[in-house]
Parts: sequence; C-alpha cells; structure tokens
Amino acid sequence: MGWLKCIRHRGKNPAKAQGRSTRHDPVLVSANSSQANIAPRSKHSSTYLKTADGIQSDPVPVVAGNNSSPKAGEDVSQSATGEQAANSTEGLAAGRSLWDRAYNDLKKDNEALERINAYERLLREHLTEVQRNVPAGPNESDNAGNAANQDRKHDTDTGREKLADITELGLEYMEKKKISATLFGHEFVLQDVVEKVAKAVEWGEDYIKDAVKDLPYASIVMVGVSLVLPLLKNPTAAEIASRDGFAYVTSQMRYYVAMEPLLLPADMESDLKDVLIGCLKDLYKLIIDFQVRTVLRFYRDRIKNFFRGTIDYDKWAEKADGIKHEEVELFQKFDKAMSGGSLRKLKGLAQEAEASRKALNELVDIARNSLRFAEKMDQHMSDTDNRDCLESLGATDPRLDKERIEQEKGGLLRDSYCWVLNHVDFQRWRDDEQSQLLWIRGDPGKGKTMLLCGIIDELINSTAHTANVSFFFCQATRAHINNATAALRGLIYMLVKQQPSFISYLRESYDDGKRRFEGVNAWVALSKIFRKMLGDPNLKPTYLFIDALDECTTDLDRLLDFIQNSATHSSVKWIVTSRNWPSIEKGLKEATHKVPLPLELNEESVSAAVTIYVRFKVSWLAQRNEYDNQTRDAVYHYMSTNAHGTFLWVALVCQELANVSGWKAQKKLKTFPPGLDALYRRMMDQICDSEDAELCKKILAVISVVYRPITLDELVALVDMPNGSSGNYKVLAEIVGLCGSFLTLRKHSISFIHQSAKDFILEKASEEIFSFGIEDIHHTIFSRSLQVMSKTLRRDVYNLSAPGFPIDQVQPPNPDPLAAVRYSCIYWVDHLRDCDPKKNANEDLQGAGSIDTFLRRDYLHWLEALSLLKGRETSPLIGRVRDATRFILYHKWAIENSPLQIYASALVFSPARSITRNQFKKEEPKWIIRKPAIADNWSACLQTLEGHSDPVLSVAWSHDATRLASASYDKTVKIWDPATGACVLMLEGHSSWVSSVAWSHDATRLASASYDKMVKIWDPATGACVSTLEGHSYSVSSVAWSHDATRLASASYDKTVKIWDPATGACVSTLEGYSGWVSSVAWSHDATRLASASYDKTVKIWDPATGACVSTLEGHSGLVSSVAWSHDATRLASASDDKMVKIWDPATGACVSTLKGHSGWVWSVAWSHDATRLASASDDKTVKIWDPATGACMSTLEGHSYWVSSVAWSHDATRLASASSDNTVKIWDPATGACVAIIKKAI
Repeated sequence: MGWLKCIRHRGKNPAKAQGRSTRHDPVLVSANSSQANIAPRSKHSSTYLKTADGIQSDPVPVVAGNNSSPKAGEDVSQSATGEQAANSTEGLAAGRSLWDRAYNDLKKDNEALERINAYERLLREHLTEVQRNVPAGPNESDNAGNAANQDRKHDTDTGREKLADITELGLEYMEKKKISATLFGHEFVLQDVVEKVAKAVEWGEDYIKDAVKDLPYASIVMVGVSLVLPLLKNPTAAEIASRDGFAYVTSQMRYYVAMEPLLLPADMESDLKDVLIGCLKDLYKLIIDFQVRTVLRFYRDRIKNFFRGTIDYDKWAEKADGIKHEEVELFQKFDKAMSGGSLRKLKGLAQEAEASRKALNELVDIARNSLRFAEKMDQHMSDTDNRDCLESLGATDPRLDKERIEQEKGGLLRDSYCWVLNHVDFQRWRDDEQSQLLWIRGDPGKGKTMLLCGIIDELINSTAHTANVSFFFCQATRAHINNATAALRGLIYMLVKQQPSFISYLRESYDDGKRRFEGVNAWVALSKIFRKMLGDPNLKPTYLFIDALDECTTDLDRLLDFIQNSATHSSVKWIVTSRNWPSIEKGLKEATHKVPLPLELNEESVSAAVTIYVRFKVSWLAQRNEYDNQTRDAVYHYMSTNAHGTFLWVALVCQELANVSGWKAQKKLKTFPPGLDALYRRMMDQICDSEDAELCKKILAVISVVYRPITLDELVALVDMPNGSSGNYKVLAEIVGLCGSFLTLRKHSISFIHQSAKDFILEKASEEIFSFGIEDIHHTIFSRSLQVMSKTLRRDVYNLSAPGFPIDQVQPPNPDPLAAVRYSCIYWVDHLRDCDPKKNANEDLQGAGSIDTFLRRDYLHWLEALSLLKGRETSPLIGRVRDATRFILYHKWAIENSPLQIYASALVFSPARSITRNQFKKEEPKWIIRKPAIADNWSACLQTLEGHSDPVLSVAWSHDATRLASASYDKTVKIWDPATGACVLMLEGHSSWVSSVAWSHDATRLASASYDKMVKIWDPATGACVSTLEGHSYSVSSVAWSHDATRLASASYDKTVKIWDPATGACVSTLEGYSGWVSSVAWSHDATRLASASYDKTVKIWDPATGACVSTLEGHSGLVSSVAWSHDATRLASASDDKMVKIWDPATGACVSTLKGHSGWVWSVAWSHDATRLASASDDKTVKIWDPATGACMSTLEGHSYWVSSVAWSHDATRLASASSDNTVKIWDPATGACVAIIKKAI
C-alpha cells in the first residue's frame, strides 16, 4: 500500500524481508539487534527486549546497545560500530536509550508533561476507536492518559504495556486503514495517491520501521504521523510552516535514531561523551516535543475537553528551525570524534532522508491538489459571487429573529433561565458524547423560547468562536419562518457565516442553477447540502438549535426525520423545543441519543424562574406607574401566586396593567384569573361587551385566517375601518389595541401575542369570531382584495416610464401605492380556494362575475404588481401554476389522444413532489399496485420535438421566436410551432443529409445546407424551394445569413467558404486558405466580418468585401466544429473536439477565456442576444450555459440520450433549443434549466 507499509513488517526483520543480510549493515544491525531475544507478548504482536537475565529493562524497552546477551553480541560483533553502540553510555548499559531519557526528562517540565499526557490520551482514544469501531471507555482513556504518571517502582511493566499498546495500534492503523478525506463532498483516499508518489521516489519499505519499531518513545512519535497525514489536505498559510517542519522531522527519523549508536563509540572520552550525550538528548527532546505539539495542534478541537494548555502556533517555523540548528551543531561537535565509516553511514542516511522528505512533500502537494474541487471556484468565485449565492438561499437571519423575539418578550433575563445550566439533563447533553439531542418540551407560555435564547447566549460566550452555534426560531404566524425548508435555510445561513469555506457546498448547487433553492424541490436540495456540511471533516464542534417545532406548519415530519438522522454526527449536538405533542415525540422516537427535558417535571425550577421574572416585571410596573410599597407588594404577591409557572400569563397581565394607574392596580388585578385559557376567556368577554365589539371581532377574524402577519395599511384594505383612520397610524394602532392583549403591533405589522392566543380564537372562541363560519371570512378577504386591487392597480404604477427598467433597480416610491394591496395581490386566490367556492363564490366564478371582470380589466396590471413585488414576497399560487404548466406540457400528447390518461399515466408518471400529482393523489388508479420509481422533481425537459427519423444536426429560431427549424440526417427540414410543439411544415428536396439550417432576419426565407453539395433557399410560408445554390465540390456543412439578408455564406468540406447573392443565386466570392474541412461559418451583426471554423484546428476571420483573411486564431488542440459572434462583435466563441470552448477578442486575436467542463467533443456554440450567456452542445449529451464574463458554468441541461449537435437561443433569450442524435429537438427554459418543450407529434 505504498509508503505507509514501510511502518510495519509484523515482527519480521525488515532487512531479511527484503532478502538481504544485516551482517554488514551496522545501522540496521544496531537498530534491530534485539531481535535475537524477542519474546512475543500475549496480547499483541509487538515485543519487548530482554536483558541478559531475561528480565525486561526498566522503564521501557531499548533497541540500540542495551542487549548483553552473548548471542546478540556475536551478531553485532561483525561491525565495530555495532559493538561501540552496544556499550555506549552508562544510561544505555543500565538499559535506557537516550530516547527514553529524553521522553522522561520532558515529563519533568509541568507544561510539557500536560502536553505528553494529552498526546498519549489522544492516541489511545483515537486508535481504540479505529480498532473497535466504538469510542474508548472513560476508564481506558484515563488509564492511557495517566500511564506515564504511574509509579515507576510498582507499575513499570504496566506503563510499558500501555505505551506498547498505543504503538501497536498505531502501526496497525498506519498499515491497514484507508486514510480518507472528504473535501467539498468528494472522498479521496490518501494511500491511493501515495502509491503514485512511491513510483517516482521509493520511500524504502524498511525506512522508518527499522529505526523505531522497538523504541516506544521513538515509535510513539511516529504513531502520531498516522493521525496527522489525513489532515494535510487543506493547510492554511499558518499550517504550511507546520507542515514543512512536520515533513522535515518525519523524514529525518531514521537519521535521528541512528545517531545514538553511531555517535557514541565505547572508547570516547568520558568528559566529551557526557557533553555529547547531553546534546543528543536535548535534540531528541526537541524532536519528541515538536511532533507531540504537531499532533495536538491538528487535533486541538478534540483535545479541548482534557487539555487546557496552550501551544504557540505563531512560532511553529522557529521550532522546526531550532531542531535543524541543533542538528547541525551536534554534527559539528561529533565530527572529529566519529570514525570514517560512521560518518559515511550518517551522511548516507541524511541523503535518504532528503529523498524521503521530497516524497512526503510530494504526497502533501498531490493530496492537496487532487482534493481541489474548489479549483474552478477559486478562478471564478468572488466575494460578490458568495454574497449573491448566500442571498439566493433566501434565508431569514436568525440572529435578527432572536433579537426581535427577545425585544417583543421584554428582554432576556438571565436569572430566569440560568437554572437549566445546572440541570442534570442539560449537563448530560453538554458533556456526554453519546447524548447529542436535547428535547426541551412544555406547555404554552412556559418560557421555552427564552430558555433557548439564554442557552444560545451562554454557549456563544463559553465557546469563544471555537464552535459553531446555529439556531432557528419557528413562528407559525410568519410564513417565511414556519416551515421545514425555512429552518434549513436559517441553519445553513448561520453555519456558512461561521465557517465561510462551507459556501462551497452552496456554490456547487448555486452555480448549476440559481433557482435550486426555490420551489417544491428546495427541501431536497438544501437537505443534501446540509448533510454534506455536517459530514465535513473540517466541521468545528457544532451546536444546532430549533425553537418551537410545533409551530412548523409545513413538512414537520421531514424536519423531525432530518434532526434524528443527523443527531448521529460526533461533532454535532442538537437542542429543540416544542409543546408536548405526541406527533413530535413519535417523530423523534428513533433518535437513540435523545435526552428529554420536560418542563412539567421540573415545575419547581420553572416556578422559581417565573418568580424571578415576576419580580423583574413588577419592579418595572412600580417604576412606570409610581406604585407605593403596598401596591407593589400586592401586585407581586398576586402574580407570583397565580402565575402557575407560566411566563406568558405574567407578560399578559403586565401588559394589561401597563397603563393602569397605581391606585387602580389592585382593583384591576383581581379581574385577572389564573391560567392562560381563563385569562384569554376574560379578555374575549371584555371585547364582546365593549362598544367596539363588532370592529374588534372583524379584526381578530381577519388576523386569524391570513397567511402571514398583515400591516396596518393592509388591514384597512381588508376590514371596514372608521372614517379618517386610513393612513393615520396612531389611530389604527389605537384600534388594534382595542383587541385586548391578543394582538401585538411591531413596526406597523400586526400578529398574535403568542401562538396560544391564535389557538384560543380558533378553537375556543370560534362562535364569537366566526359566526357565519371561517369560510365566510375567507370570502370576505377575497372579495375585498378584488375591490381594492381594482381601485389601486394601473399601468406603470411606480412611474418607471422606461419599458426596459430592470427589476433589481426598482425602489418603491414613498408613499408606496402598492402598500395596501400587497397582501391582496399575492393571496387573493388562496382565500378564494379556502372560502368553499361552490357555496360562497359561485357568482364570482360565473361569466361577467367579479373574477372575470377583474381579469379582463386588470390582468396585466396585476402581473405588473406581482413582478414589482417579486423577491419580497411569493405565493404558493405561483408554484402551483408553474407545476400545472409543466404537467400540461409534459403529458400534452397523452391527454389529447386519450382524455382519461390524465388520471392514469399523467398522474403516475409525474414527479413524486409534483404539486398537481399530490393534490389529486386520490385520483390515481387503484389497480396499479406497484408504481414506477419517478424522480422527486420535474426533469429538465418540458417538451421534446419528435418527428425526425434520424439524428438532428441543426436547429434555428426565427427572429420573433414563433417558429423553429431543424435539419436532419433524414434529408428533411422541419418547421415547428414552439408554442404547441406541432410540426407545421416539412421541407423535402435534398438528396442527402441536411447539415445546417438558418433563418433570414425577417423570417421570409430559410436556408439549408446538405451533404448533397447544395444550399437551398426556401419560402417557409409555402414550403417551396425558391433557389438552389450549387458550386461546392464536397458536402456543405454550414450556412449563415447576413443581417440584411443580402448575402448568404456557406462552409464546405471542400475547404472553402462561399459567399452568395441569394437574390440571383450567384457565388460572389470564394474564400480559400484552410488545410482541412470547413465546419462552420458566421457573420458579424454589421456584416463587415465573417468567421469560419475548420478541422485544421483554426478559426479564420475574413473581410467579406475583399475576401482577405484578416486574422487566424490558433489555440485549440483539436478540430474546431463551431463558431459564433456576440451581437456587438466584440467577442467570438469557438467549439472544438478538445472538449473546450474558447472566447476570443477578434480585434487582437487573443484568447480571453477558455471554458472547460464538457467531457466530450463540443459540437456547437451560441450567444444570447445580450451576450450575457453562452450555450454549448456536446458529445457528452449535455448543453451547458456559461457566464462569458467569468467563465463559470451557470447550468448544465441534461435530457438528451445521445450527443447534442446544435444549440440556438431565441432572440429574447427566454428559450434555448437543442438538436441531438437521439432524433429529437428540445426546448429549454434557460433561466431554470427546465426543458419547456417535448413535442410528440409529426407530420
């Protein structure tokens, strides 16, 4: 398995394993002389050295020079260096290597001791997980971490055993385990890349293991290598220095280990020997400490719970330089004392280390480069692109939601939530790696939301940005944050804000199609993206919060399923809150690591928190209303006695008392019954008994059924308000205040004080509020919406004047004429649907009814208003209409020919997430037991034009886009109606394949080129061939009209381009100069230039007036098959079988951009009229749409089953047509990537 196998030979002598003797290799002999007396351990294959007495040395095994066995002595006596090493120092004679002494000396320093303990514990825990595939138990981890601290007199063998265990696990890990890494969703196996490196630079199989396999204190350093290597794939600038030092020290290990036996001969003077031993030991200490620091540096997130020390990352390069400096000084000191053989051997090892270091650095470079999925994005991605991508996510900023909620609830009071921080269930969730989901549940008003806000604040403060804290607040009364998809948007948004590199996951989908995050498939796209983020190996410890799951009104089941499935990631912890709903409990049932925290079972803590809250609110009331002490105490006593652990009850009572004078407070206080429902009932009774009862009930009715909170302006449009109130926000706010404490007003937006207030209205006050049924309220809103829209909407309501004024530059005027009708424009159809139309809106639906009248008069005005509101608000209606359109177009042929197929194949073969299919699911045939597997969303193609019997080679739009022409191998040209998909005309006359087709600008003529060597000009109105142009001596491959239609150009395999006068049929010019077939020809818009492409790999630009070649563009490495001008002629695009599209500056001949992405021959290229997009068609069965300014691929259109030969834009760029060898033409919506036409009808 490449170089990693060099770490371990399973107890065999590495030299013998390679078929060579160790007898004349002093370094290998000394490093492995202990093999003679190795005795296997009972649990692992790694071994201990024995002394002459057979007793294990103290405190750790020794490799070099610690064996006094006669047999071992005979083995090493063949080498003087080996003998010298065998009797080097008193430390070695006592059975202790300098590595051992360096390791133990480091432990005498408290700071270094903490690092080494953390290092050993990390290795033990990580490698135990690898071996057992389960986390290490706490006792195991503690023992591993404390092994180095055990009493040497009593626990020497145990400490050595544990150290050897760690080493053995690490060696097995480095040899066996596929070290893989995932970057931007792509898994990469490092060993596979390393094998490529090993072919160029063989990192000898005995390189490291020969040196360190029996030295626990040296080999434990190398075990850390197995943990660090997978992390070298994405180094930052600071990590590069660390990586360089790591590579250097790692590659030098054999050199370092050999120093001890080579540099300390037995006959060295004792004074010099003592000095040199000290120097060598100091070097070993530096090496061990550096590698320990390296591992801790890369695993800093994992060790934070048990390592509190600090590592100075800023001086990493200095630490590596220090080792190199010490190494040089040591060599200089030893130089004179060394024998020639030892010096040569050490220099040889230094050369091997240099080669190994190159291999390791090459590994790092290859691994990093191979994993660079982001290379394309690095070229094209800017801060603006990232902002646009994040903005397209359409997420609310949960941080602002949190701030708003806290303000609405009167501020966050720490003393009212801090109890949970000491709660056993919370601490279990926080500290236990197996407890990854905390579910806080309780009845309405128990303070769940503010409790979560407090936990979030505490966590943010305690982690100090070392962890991700991502949260989302569901609110049923707000459409943009009351569904599962919105929750994912918010969590992803916050995660990207904290780990900006994760924008790459969004960009991957965003660049393929900017609307991936919209519509019915948004959940599918976003959940995939979020799973990839949570599975990223670079993910920091992450805490995810969702408040009020019970207020997720759409796709709650999906959200619950996602939560419980993602609560298995080791680096992710969840907290969710909700009411005590059985459906939520059932949805989280499968979450194996769930910790429930029911507030009802913690009544004492909650009540104490509420009491603190009461004290705070009463203090506020007393100051505001100037209570005396008696009043203050009375209010406090009543509220604390009757709150019953409910924050909301306290908040509502305080709101009622806010404007009550102190002397009235005690009397008013007695009117507030304990309990939320009782309080709501009292508030409702007061409303019904007031003189404004009818107005208040109308307001409450409307607020109860609208699909989002409405503004004061919109309220006036939907409810009959008193005269003079419209536009007077002070009066309107006063009127809303008449509705008791049910409603709250914030920035002119009206909503319920709490979801429980709305529930009370709908469930327990419906008779008072909806006296004629809730459907009647829906009809009232529908009717008043039509009325107010009819009065308000008009042409150019914002006075933009210019027809081309872009929507992204529109700023609403002040006052905004659409302010009162914004809600009505979006939701009037939804209220019509929910009003029971047969009963309440029968007359409205009749001819000359209100709907008919509105659409006849104001339909275009309404569409204008919808466009102006686009981006600020969307309606389910839009998605429903889009889906219905797709449904009709996709199943058009089947429905037209067999009406009842609408209930059979049309439903069954529609996507699983189709709104139409799900709406009418009950209509699906009952006799179909096993339904076909269908994709979740509509395919990219809405309509396919079928009728040709052979491959289609060319496609072209008429200028007004009312007709589409196609040319085929079947020797015909077909003219299609793209609106219906019908083939309206078939032109026959060519005797061979038709290769190209082109419309004149006024669409009165159509030209076609053929392999029969001819060009024909047709009258598309009658189908008559009006002219045949002959002159080419070989197949004609391409034809193009000048903009004024006074000239026609043709390209041929006879290596020429001909220019014709279509009025007379005369050839006015023949352009020669190519050495290969000419495949394509195109006019500039002003007809002053003509471009042609050839199989000789060049593009030529001609002056058609003189016939001169003014420029030859070279750069493609393959045949050039297509060429196209931008409308302003400042750019020229070419396509080639080298799989690339090139964009040229025709003025200079320079290639300004190369577009890469196709995996096959690119056959065709075409510009949109405004030159903001470029389309290409390829052998790889796809059409790609590019941004020519950046070179980014904006979308890939898939749907053809064979190579795509031609592509063409409609003049307004709203449609894109493609022709393919699958015998079809497809029409696409380039804005969405959807294929909008598949026509299954032919003449």
